[in-house]
Amino acid sequence: MFYKLLYPRPTYLVTCSYNGKSNINSIDWVMPVSVKPPALAMALGNQTQTLDLISRSKEFVLAVPPDSMKEVVLGCAKTSGKFIDKFEEFGIQTGKAQNVEAPLVAGAISQMECKVLQMMNAGDHTIILGEVVETHFPEEDRNSASPLFNKGNKTYFGFQKEWFELAKKEEKAEEKKEKEEKKEERKEEKKEKPEEKKEEKKGDEKKEEKKEEKKEERKEERKEKPEEKKEEKKEK
Repeated sequence: MFYKLLYPRPTYLVTCSYNGKSNINSIDWVMPVSVKPPALAMALGNQTQTLDLISRSKEFVLAVPPDSMKEVVLGCAKTSGKFIDKFEEFGIQTGKAQNVEAPLVAGAISQMECKVLQMMNAGDHTIILGEVVETHFPEEDRNSASPLFNKGNKTYFGFQKEWFELAKKEEKAEEKKEKEEKKEERKEEKKEKPEEKKEEKKGDEKKEEKKEEKKEERKEERKEKPEEKKEEKKEK
């Protein structure tokens, strides 16, 4: 299958609720699509109860589970809400959302409440475009939890160590970039200073030239005055 070339991928939990019936499912096919308005897209199988409930309620919650919820995510992926209550079956605790009826997932790293903007059939899956109307983060530091990934075939893993190492590398790279930029700025400043000095020298030279010109003018004036006096004497 072509889609296996796109794995590993981040794994999410999506919850939905309509007319007293709630469901939760594990999904991988999710992506951000807009900043203004904040929006995301996800693909759901056409035969899933999750799609049925979302198509009726026009809203859902997308949660980012930590690696500690691996068994819950696996259970949600392998079962159908048509036959069991997944919340009860896997002991999933929930919370009340602010803007949608779909429940929040206790213990998630982060969560997004979404309203459906558009739905489009894409073959055996349906693409749901949702606007993010509210976001939630846990009280504790988010970096202390590792997000969960799907390697393919519902093989889930977390990479807390790698996550931190990558973050550190990015931080060091940013610091290095900033230092290099500062060095370049200093070099440019040093280059500019000699140019400024040259301009100053040119300015001083021009001033000297003007002074010399004025001196010459004064000399000429002095020469002219005796001549004028001689002329005056002759006339007398």
